[in-house]
Amino acid sequence: MKPFYTQVMNWLVPKLNREIDREVDLLNINCIFYVSFCEGIIQLISLLMFCITRRGTFSEMSTIVPFVNVSTSILLCLLGFFIALRFRRRKDIIDKYPKAIKAFCIVYTVLLLLWGMMASVHTYLNHQQIITFYTVELLVVIFFRLRPLVTAILILGSYTAYFFWLNALIPDMIQPYNYFMMAVISAVGVIVNYSLTIKHIEQKNTAIHLNEALEIIANHDSMTRLQNRYALNQQITDYVGVDICLAIGDVDHFKMVNDTYGHLVGDDVLKAFAAILTEHFPKENVYRYGGDEFLIISRTRDYVGFRKKLDLMNEQFSRIVIGGEYSGFSCGFGSLSAHPENTAELLDLILRADKKLYEEKNKRVEK
Repeated sequence: MKPFYTQVMNWLVPKLNREIDREVDLLNINCIFYVSFCEGIIQLISLLMFCITRRGTFSEMSTIVPFVNVSTSILLCLLGFFIALRFRRRKDIIDKYPKAIKAFCIVYTVLLLLWGMMASVHTYLNHQQIITFYTVELLVVIFFRLRPLVTAILILGSYTAYFFWLNALIPDMIQPYNYFMMAVISAVGVIVNYSLTIKHIEQKNTAIHLNEALEIIANHDSMTRLQNRYALNQQITDYVGVDICLAIGDVDHFKMVNDTYGHLVGDDVLKAFAAILTEHFPKENVYRYGGDEFLIISRTRDYVGFRKKLDLMNEQFSRIVIGGEYSGFSCGFGSLSAHPENTAELLDLILRADKKLYEEKNKRVEK
């Protein structure tokens, strides 16, 4: 079990990888964006209602101070909204300048807390509740995910500074116990909120990575690492309605290879064949179709160039080394070019290419 001090430091200053840290930065930017937008709308409505109800009394201090407070809030919301909007549109900034993102979030939080303190002074001097201050503190606790140590310092610091400020204005008005209980609860709240957010992100990322790994396993042949038939079924519509060149190839006399050299060598031969295929064609266009058969589907109408690649691969395959000597292995391909209009037509083309493969093999045997 970790020492208590270590656990506390892990809560206050957690070590995050860049992936999680980036998600937290983006979450803070989104929170500032939406909070600024919603708060700005509310404050704008409040300002309009205030101007209507206090018409003709703007020379009085009781009217000027609330007007300034609401106007300042609207300006602060506009600042946060447009800067956050800029970051949302340019997410590359979040990747390149993470410290600048964190600095903006901290500065905005500080400005928000200062505004909450100043906006509540007027109500406090009128012997009313400092609801605005508490609301801003609650806003920071619920929506912002700055590092727990930083947020806790800002929360406790703002409560402490405001306590001495208010006591300087009207001594003994605030009950210290209740006031500082709110401060402690708020500080604990930001720590718990941040920890739960990080745990949620970690669990989500683990699930995503696990799903990606399972998808790779399901879509790829475990030996050659090429895509399999299942992957082809998922992607088959990508080859419909376009010009394609298609080929099915296999290793000549592969059963004899297994019988002569053993299945381990046979596996190495298939791996070598797969490696040669992906040297000449993108990996996403090559599939292990079954056994020693491999399927190539290339989005091109250049059938002559496609055939030249197949011939070059056959020549290259004949030079692979088995047991320290050139193997002299050969491979065959059945190929064609077409423009399939639907999946049924494409599947029929694959069958035709497979048939051509064995026709060519039979011709070579007859010769």
